[in-house]
Order: sequence, then C-alpha cells, then structure tokens
Amino acid sequence: GCLAAYPGRNNISSGINAEYGGQLLSFNVTTSLLDIHSKAVHRCSLLADLKDRSSIMKDIAVSLLNNFVKDHLEYAIDYYTAHRPPVDSRNEPVIGDFLITVGNASVTYHTLEKCFNDTILPNITNTEVQVEVRKIRQVEMRRVEEKISSEINHCINSIVNWVKVLLKSRQEKDDFISDGCLQQPTGACNEVCRFLVTNVLGTMNGPIDGENLQHVMMELGVRFHGALLDHFLTYQYNVVGAMQLIQDVHKYTATVKRFKDPFVDELFEGLNKMCNLLVVDPDQLCEFWNLGSLAHIDHGFLVQFVKLRADYRRNNIQSKLPPFDSHVRL
Repeated sequence: GCLAAYPGRNNISSGINAEYGGQLLSFNVTTSLLDIHSKAVHRCSLLADLKDRSSIMKDIAVSLLNNFVKDHLEYAIDYYTAHRPPVDSRNEPVIGDFLITVGNASVTYHTLEKCFNDTILPNITNTEVQVEVRKIRQVEMRRVEEKISSEINHCINSIVNWVKVLLKSRQEKDDFISDGCLQQPTGACNEVCRFLVTNVLGTMNGPIDGENLQHVMMELGVRFHGALLDHFLTYQYNVVGAMQLIQDVHKYTATVKRFKDPFVDELFEGLNKMCNLLVVDPDQLCEFWNLGSLAHIDHGFLVQFVKLRADYRRNNIQSKLPPFDSHVRL
C-alpha cells in the first residue's frame, strides 16, 4: 500500500518528455508516502514488544528508503536524466525542466531527512540497529546527492555550451580589430547577457535556493569566465578593438554581479584588469603587471594575453615585459 498513490515505473510511457521527471516528485505523493511510514513507526512504538521494536524499526527504515528513495525520488531523477536533451544540443537549453526536477528533488530530499530524523532515529537511538540503519541511510542519501549534483553539472554544461555557441556564431571577425568603436557592447555580448539574465537567472531564482543556488551560481560563473577567456584568446586586438572588448567585459561583469558570488566577482575584476594590458602604452606595461588582481594571475598567461595585441611585434613589446621572477603571485 505504500505506493498506492505513486505511478509505478511500468505505468509510465516512454514518450513522456523530460519535464515529467520533475512532475513525478509531487508534494501529494511525498506527503502520502511519508505519512504511511510515520504511522507505521507510531504503531510499532505502541504495539511492538520491546525486544522486537528495534528490529521492526529497522525494517520500516529500510522500507522507507526503498519505497521513497529508490522507487520515488531516484526514479524521478533517472527519468529526467534519460529524457533530457544532450549537452551538445544546437538548440537553446530548456532550463525550466531542469529546475522543476532538481528543485522538487531537493525539497523532497530534505523532507525525507526531516521525517527520518523526527520519527525513526529517536526510536533506534542506543539500540543494536542504530549504526546499521544510519549506514544504510547514508549510502542511499549519498547516491541521491550524487545524482542531483550530476544533474546540476549537466545543466551548467548546457548553459556554458550555449554561451559558446552564441559567442562563436554572433561575434564578428572584425569586432576587435576595426577602426571604429561601436560605443556599445557587441551583438555577441548582448545576446549572451540576454540569455543569462532572461533564460537562466530569470528562471533559476525560486525553484533552487540556499546552498544549491550558491553552488550553481559559483560554478556557472567560473565556467562562464573560462569560456570567455577561451573566446577572447582567438582574436587579435588593436587599440580601438581593445576598447570594444573592454565595453563587452564591463557588460559581462555587470551581468555576473547578479550571481552574487564574491569569487566570481574577483575573477571578472581580474578580467577587466587584463583587458587594460591591451590598450596601455607599451612602455607602461611593467607598471600595470602587478597591479591589483593581476598579481594573482599566472605570468605566462599574462604574456599570452598581451601577445594578442596587434602591435606586439611592431613595437617589440616582448622586450618591454617584466621578467618572470618579477611577477608577484599572491
């Protein structure tokens, strides 16, 4: 009777889309399953012989973990995983389906933890089954945590992959080497920021919160920063083009401010400082080299970045760079 309210694995059509994975984790099913097991715990505490009580409580705990974790929580996550689009999709990722699944899975996970702590643990404390039950729960719950973490990672990969697609398809070849500055961010930058603000941040706040949201924002910010660096390293920059790049980076920085993560803010502060190396007078490069957040960046990478200057060879900039041992990395 524990799964009476739950549509079992064999009853679900393979044609249903990924969004259904999140819908499987309904609040009614969750409360129904937990209520059944809570009542079983209560009956056991009232009716079971004292010598048999801990053993029966262990059976109830195992039943709860099997019925709730394996047949309900894990199944919904696995169903979503099997039906979600691949990371390398050429279509804009649908973040909403992910949020439904991971958001509901997180709520369900914490509801189960509370039920377990409030009903079962008090009845097995200082008994011979306490260690065994805790170990079983730890194994089951860790597996759920790993699956939720895997889905978060997949979502971030999908977002960053789409950012790369936008950058590659929208960035013009002469955006950073032309003689005229747009006086505004490039089309590629605007498209990327629109996607992040509207389609990612606009749907992410709410279904995911707390530590999960903080983790997603930091990880997304770090990978976004890496994707931008890889993209920038494929271009060459004259002074006007570097000014255009600085405008783009300012907008990217303003966008990631919404992530509300100090580490991500620090990464983009360093990116802004690096862009200044593309416009500063060659004779002043040494003065900027260890300035502020640049002191945290690898010397070799800074040299690689400066080589993107269109005047690198013409002005013999290599001879004007500070030696490796003068760069202070804090």
